[in-house]
Amino acid sequence: MRERKRGRRLATVLVGAAAGVGACALAAFLILNGVGAGEGKDAGQVVGSGAAESSPMSKSERTIVPDSCELLDEGVAGKLAPGAARTQADNYQSSDHQNQCVWGAYTGDRKRQLTVELRAVEAAQGRSATDAARATFTSERGADESGKALLAGQELTDKAPLDGVGDEGYVVYSVDDGQGSGEAIANVRTGNVLVTIHYSGGNKGEPLPSSDAMNGATEAAKSILEGLSAS
Repeated sequence: MRERKRGRRLATVLVGAAAGVGACALAAFLILNGVGAGEGKDAGQVVGSGAAESSPMSKSERTIVPDSCELLDEGVAGKLAPGAARTQADNYQSSDHQNQCVWGAYTGDRKRQLTVELRAVEAAQGRSATDAARATFTSERGADESGKALLAGQELTDKAPLDGVGDEGYVVYSVDDGQGSGEAIANVRTGNVLVTIHYSGGNKGEPLPSSDAMNGATEAAKSILEGLSAS
């Protein structure tokens, strides 16, 4: 199975933070200096920005994300990709702001690939990190739900919102009959963090059904969100 390229998603998080005015300037200073919003927080892990706190939709913003390989519940990973080998993705260099982990089982009748990607979007162009993440999420949703982000040979056949999962989320499903593979992508925003799940595979040469793929990707996304809330 082919691993889907995620270059378009990574470009956003590599954009350098630009200082804003007023409350945004204070937020950028606090983030760069690792100052927490309250007592008991590790420096640089979770911070509250003035811009974020001024909005009723905003939450505390993260400057780093945990290791996605360690964050996904082992039971969920074992259920979705039985017998899969776990590896850090090597298609880009991991950092405190982003990382990706892959569980792959590429032999036998039940091939599976599960990819978890975490991104802490930084403040940019005078916007808070949460607002920048919201804009990135909206752009990616448009590309995924329209099918514009698909590889050659893939056909979008299903999509659905993920109500009550994070601040906003969606899941899409596509089929590649030539590869005998079905893939679901779940993308969820929580604050300024984007959680993106790819879950694909096939059974004896037939694509993984949409219900199995979409439910599996959603289950993995929920597991990651639970891990984030506890970290």
